[in-house]
Amino acid sequence: MKGTVSLLVGICISIIAALILGYMGEGLGGASARIALAMGVAGGLLAWFSIPDSAIPKARLPRSWAAWSVLVIFALFSLRAFCWVVYFKDGEIAFLSPNNLGDLSLHFTFTRYFANGVPFWPDNPIYSAAALHYPFGMDLFNALLLLMGVDLIRGFVWAGLIGALATGIMLWRWGGAFAIAGFLFNGGFAAWKIFSDGNLDDFQSQLAWKSIPLALFVTQRGLLYAIPAGLALLWSWRARLFRGERGLPVWIEVLLYSTMPIFHLHTFLFLSAMLGGWFALSFWGPVWRMGLPSAFRQKTLRIVGWSVAPATVLIWLLTGGFQSGNTIHLKPGWMQEEQNPFVFWFENFGVMPLCIVALFVWFWRRRTAPGELPKLAEQSAIVIPAVAVFLIGCFVMFAPWEWDNTKLFLWSYLTVLPVLWAMLRLARPWLRGATCFALFFSGAVALVGGLDGRHQGYTLARRSELDGLKAHLDALPSTATFACVPTYNHPLLLLGRKVVAGYEGHLSSHGIDYMKNKIDLETLLRGEPGWEDRAQKLGVDYLFWGSLEEKRFGSSPAPWTEQAELIAQGEWGKIYDLRPFVIKREGLRDR
Repeated sequence: MKGTVSLLVGICISIIAALILGYMGEGLGGASARIALAMGVAGGLLAWFSIPDSAIPKARLPRSWAAWSVLVIFALFSLRAFCWVVYFKDGEIAFLSPNNLGDLSLHFTFTRYFANGVPFWPDNPIYSAAALHYPFGMDLFNALLLLMGVDLIRGFVWAGLIGALATGIMLWRWGGAFAIAGFLFNGGFAAWKIFSDGNLDDFQSQLAWKSIPLALFVTQRGLLYAIPAGLALLWSWRARLFRGERGLPVWIEVLLYSTMPIFHLHTFLFLSAMLGGWFALSFWGPVWRMGLPSAFRQKTLRIVGWSVAPATVLIWLLTGGFQSGNTIHLKPGWMQEEQNPFVFWFENFGVMPLCIVALFVWFWRRRTAPGELPKLAEQSAIVIPAVAVFLIGCFVMFAPWEWDNTKLFLWSYLTVLPVLWAMLRLARPWLRGATCFALFFSGAVALVGGLDGRHQGYTLARRSELDGLKAHLDALPSTATFACVPTYNHPLLLLGRKVVAGYEGHLSSHGIDYMKNKIDLETLLRGEPGWEDRAQKLGVDYLFWGSLEEKRFGSSPAPWTEQAELIAQGEWGKIYDLRPFVIKREGLRDR
């Protein structure tokens, strides 16, 4: 664990250094990447020597075949998912998981975009009319590696494998084999249909509560850092606040917590809710009398106090000055829609709601046992705010796309697992085994069905097309805006170039009001009268015309072919210079 925390600190410091250097130098380059990574290495070493060995108890080896089996399955999942997260196949760039169809291309875009040396705070490469409001920490880290000469695909693979290793270590520290099993095999009752039709598949993929490893961990690259870092904080806070132990040095806690927004905003929200919930519970007499340390409130306030300023700055930058728009909104029932409530919640979450009810009954029965009070204080204080976050998330959406609330539900789920296991360990063996089977069977089927040998990968792009286009793009300014078809895997986006509008699914899920610009872009690509005015309004520098544009706008008269200069062409398509038609004016772009 000491090495894992040091690694996380090193990544964190390298990203903060890159942000500062990006501002100072109006973009990143080879020299700034070396400095940022060197500072990260120095920070990681400082963390290593700052953490006394006595602060971290020696890890216990698995004691049962079940625990060893869970570790082996986690290792096999990690190798299968991340060795093939993206790879070369017959001259093409391919990826394994269908869940990664849009997300992988988006992370390609951000990583290459930063490596191209764009000035900070950067514009949004998938929507040129706005600044970038997305937690891009892991993509920026891969951009630093790319600037150091690490191949993009190799960097993605190694980041995935190392992130999985760090996650496994911290899950083990947080809740042992049961927490790892919960991470791998979350689910409800969807996969029980395998007994009727005999088909093996990722049955969870059709539900709202999908497989955590397949639908979240592999696709949301920020979680490669956020899950191990968040678990490290929860582990340290549990030790420091509830058990009176040393935990991690306070400066490491503050660093990991206050900078979490740049990696994963939902994780920061959850951690903040836990700290706030603990502080509030400390004023509740029944819980306070259970044996919380006397300095509980002071320790909580110290962590929050030191974190307020840096966290506020990062959130201000990520939200464009707290311009949340329609990000937070009410929607009772989450994604239930018109479905039967009983069917929806139990199909998605199975017996987990019943287990939570059983936990509270267990708490209630132990409230008068003096010897149980310290443990009860810790366990109830962990479960109550975690469950409260889940319940709030069933009514309040913290992102434009309701499904994104699973990024909060994930944390509520992982947080209660150690306490749930503490209760199950006391149950009779048959009841414990039946409960574990009911909790994890559907998720286990989904995991195997989503990664088995039938999955041979999907094509993202052709290498020759990207290589040929890149040679021409390198001669153009990194800040240039391109007009092209809005799609997730456009060659321009995969090479980190800024476009008027990218994939609509990404734009809507990021809360961007893009419809007006989309209409103007389509008018431009159709070559309708006034296309020059549209180009001027959108601030377009170059127009790209390739196979995707030909397929969708093939009937366009393409007046720019006669009125604009053709500056590059190849098997990938053509690039036209529209700058003579564009009048640069302040206020055209919302920075």
